[in-house]
Amino acid sequence: MNKKIALCYDFDGTLCAGYMQNQKLIPDCKIDIGKFWSEVIDYSHKNKVDPTLSYMLILENKMYEANLEISREKFINYGKELKLFPGVNDWFKRIKKFGKEKNVDVEHYIISSGLTNMIEGCSFFNELNRVYACEYIFKNGRGLWPKLSVNYSNKVQFLYRIHKGAFEVNDQEGVNEKKYFGDHIHVPFENMIFFGDGETDVPTFNVLNKNNGKSICVYDDKNQKSTDIAKKLFSDGRVHHLVKNDYQEK
Repeated sequence: MNKKIALCYDFDGTLCAGYMQNQKLIPDCKIDIGKFWSEVIDYSHKNKVDPTLSYMLILENKMYEANLEISREKFINYGKELKLFPGVNDWFKRIKKFGKEKNVDVEHYIISSGLTNMIEGCSFFNELNRVYACEYIFKNGRGLWPKLSVNYSNKVQFLYRIHKGAFEVNDQEGVNEKKYFGDHIHVPFENMIFFGDGETDVPTFNVLNKNNGKSICVYDDKNQKSTDIAKKLFSDGRVHHLVKNDYQEK
């Protein structure tokens, strides 16, 4: 039986530059990108709402006001147009193939505050084992309710779901089941690696660091802020490695 390794990724800033919604979706809502995120912050502060839920609500409202179709298919189409970092599109398939050559089964997971249906539009989607990201329940051309909201702190639960094989988000028993030595574990923490780009990934980094997994910070060497954040995370002992945002085969 081959050894199993889980590679887990943030999306925004890790696989693409900035927030995925900024590339085309928010501009199509006829609102300035900076103004949109300012509204999200203001709404969160005034109403004591989790910022991720705030962005999902305001995005849905802005799309409706701009007469944009609000559907899974619409988000998938936006995902097809995403500009990703160099080499990302073939990275997942290439790494799985490399793993097989070494008798290792590589699994890919995305854990992101971005939108599941936009990720679904990416060419590599079928290479992913699971995507845990924000998603709407759609009804009558509206985003009726959040199906799943993923913020910086609850990303941690998905590491445990992958670890235990309790993949479904409505599974409240499997994810909390106590595992004893010798019990079946889907992927041991020491066989997990998380790729992230910044401070919102710190809780996820910490879980793996404390459980003998590995954490990697992806940074843009052409962006001073990104570089500074990566260096600080490394110097603070939050991550094991720093890598540039270039996924191309060398």
